[in-house]
Amino acid sequence: MRAVVTGGAGFIGSHLIETLLARGDAVACIERTGAPRRWIADLPIDYHEIGLEEPARLTRVLAGADVVFHLAGLTEARTPADFYAVNTEGTARVLQAAARHNGAAPRVLVMSSLAAIGPCRNGDLLSPDTVPFPISHYGHSKLLAEAVAHAYADRVPTTIIRPPSVYGPRERGVLKFFRFVRRGLALTIGAWDRELSLIYVRDLVDGLIAAAVSNRAIGRTYCLAHPEPVSWRAFAALVGRALAREPRLVSVPRPVAQLIAIGAELCAAARARAAILNRERVREITQERWVCDPGRAVAEFGFRPQYPAARGIAETAAWYREAQWL
Repeated sequence: MRAVVTGGAGFIGSHLIETLLARGDAVACIERTGAPRRWIADLPIDYHEIGLEEPARLTRVLAGADVVFHLAGLTEARTPADFYAVNTEGTARVLQAAARHNGAAPRVLVMSSLAAIGPCRNGDLLSPDTVPFPISHYGHSKLLAEAVAHAYADRVPTTIIRPPSVYGPRERGVLKFFRFVRRGLALTIGAWDRELSLIYVRDLVDGLIAAAVSNRAIGRTYCLAHPEPVSWRAFAALVGRALAREPRLVSVPRPVAQLIAIGAELCAAARARAAILNRERVREITQERWVCDPGRAVAEFGFRPQYPAARGIAETAAWYREAQWL
């Protein structure tokens, strides 16, 4: 199989490329100009530093590809417009490039997010059939990217993947939480009993590849997650167990977090950077449930996640130690 991975130098993309190469697949990677190649620098791949801005150049790279894993996107942005420019319009250019191959278009797996459908409402699990109600510009930009995929469905065989929070080796977002726990403190915003779905990066990669080789997955949308949700309280306890610490649980009230987020936004704007914590992020974090049902993926292409939270967190902590990130 010849695979193209957009955003392949990142956390998820680098794990995906390694797994594809181990399978014997030929891999091309598309990345933005100046993206660090740390995890894939020495791998035998075709590397294209062209970004997503030019459909003609994308078309050339996609020629002869069997599948495109479209992972490139923004999770943090300086302005709302940046989310739409990359997550929505970038997806449109990838699909435009694929469609130019006139009947020989590659499969395209579009990496969306649970944020595209919003948190659980009325206690219901999130599923591919949930009526979308995103509560952030990030989520809305991903929902519009899904709409683009549907618009090209008559010319490009597409599959939409909606993962929840992804964690594992090389991921830096959850690293902050691990570092606090190592110091004996677990910090969150809002209630500790909030529930969420998670997926370990290797389970996500296996699910992406399984979907890519399944004809049944064409034209379908899937949630990929471990079927057992966790609460933030349980997550903190599992991180504490992995680090041999019993952290003190501290919760920042939502109004206080909103004030902190405003300050972070102002500082980031002055430095022309994206704010890691902002008001939309606080709103997403403090929802009671972000829990999804991966049942369709299990039934239709045999998705079988192997990493419950206890195993995934222990392996993540071990990698952080080995890499001297902790």
